[in-house]
Amino acid sequence: MKRVTMTYINAYLDGALDDQERRDFEDAVESDASAKALLSLHRQHVDELHRLYDPVLEEEVPSRMLDLLRKRNS
Repeated sequence: MKRVTMTYINAYLDGALDDQERRDFEDAVESDASAKALLSLHRQHVDELHRLYDPVLEEEVPSRMLDLLRKRNS
């Protein structure tokens, strides 16, 4: 890996890199202090977004919204 990019950071945090890509990414981050800081910052942002919005995934869908969807799809 020549350069750590946001594409690689996102893929790494999403678990979308294969084993070799993950190792290459981790090696690249270890040898680049600014990339390590960027990864840490982005990881914090992702964690905060999960903390804020994951509970919404557990909420029940209001019946009026379900009714609207049913009407639209029929």
